[in-house]
Amino acid sequence: MKHPDAHPAWRHLRLPLALAAVLLQGCATAPQAVSVAAPASARPATAAITPQQQAELDAALALAQAGQHEPAIDALRKLAIALPDSAVPAINLALIHTRQDKPELAEAQLKKALAIEPDNPVAGNELAVLYRRGGRFAEARATYERLLAKYPHFAIAHKNLGVLCDLYLKDYPCAIDHYQAYALSTPNDKNVQIWIADLQKRSGTKERQ
Repeated sequence: MKHPDAHPAWRHLRLPLALAAVLLQGCATAPQAVSVAAPASARPATAAITPQQQAELDAALALAQAGQHEPAIDALRKLAIALPDSAVPAINLALIHTRQDKPELAEAQLKKALAIEPDNPVAGNELAVLYRRGGRFAEARATYERLLAKYPHFAIAHKNLGVLCDLYLKDYPCAIDHYQAYALSTPNDKNVQIWIADLQKRSGTKERQ
C-alpha cells in the first residue's frame, strides 16, 4: 500500500475564504493525515481583492490543477506582490511546491503565510503535515498543539495529531484523545471508531466517558 500522502488531489483555494484545501488520498481504513480547509469558525480575516485579482487567482489555480506548475507559480508570485496582506498566494505556492516534492520551498512559503496571518489555521495545519512528512515529529506536534489551542474545534487537526501520535510517536493516549475529539465532530467517519477501538485494545485504555 502506498503512503497515504502519496497522491494529493488539488482542490481550489479562493481568496475570500483565505483557506487551502488539498485532500490527500490513501487507504480508506488506515489512519492518515489530511490537508483540508478549516471550518467557518476558524476562518481568518482576508485582504480585500478586486474581481480582476480573483479571476487571476482562479486562473492560477486552474493551471496548478492541470499540472502547469511554473505558470501557476509565476501568477501566484505576482498576486503575492499585489496582495501583501493576504496569506493565500503563499499557501497556494506552498501547496504547489509540495506537489513538486520541494519541501524546503513549501516550508518557506508556509512560514511567510504565517508571518502575514499568524493564526491562519490552514497554513498551520499544512506546516505540521510538512514537518511530519520530513520526520520532524516534535515540531509537527508542537505546531498542531498551538493550532488546537487557538482553534479547539478544528476537527482535521485533531485527526492529524492523532495520526502523528498513533503511527509516528507511539503515544497512544494522545492518539486516542485526539481521535475521540475528531470523532465528536465527525460522527459519520466510521474508520476513526475502528482506530480508537484498536488502540484501546492494544494499550489497555478504556473509552473516555
